[in-house]
Amino acid sequence: MFNPYLLWNMYVLMRTIHGVYITYSFFVWLLGSMSVPFLYVMSFVYNPYEVKQIEDKKIILDDVD
Repeated sequence: MFNPYLLWNMYVLMRTIHGVYITYSFFVWLLGSMSVPFLYVMSFVYNPYEVKQIEDKKIILDDVD
C-alpha cells in the first residue's frame, strides 16, 4: 500500500520540521533571556534628550484668586 521510500521521506520531513521548531524555540528562549540584562545595561547609557519628570520640573504657580 505505502512505498517504503515514501514512508522514509515522510519521516525525514517530520524530523526536519521538528528540528526547525526546536531550533526556533531555542532562539526565542535565548533572545528572551538575554533581553533583560541588555535592557538593564542600556538603562545606564546617558540620554541627553531625557524627558523631565514632574518632580524635576520647576513649577511656578501664580495667584489667580
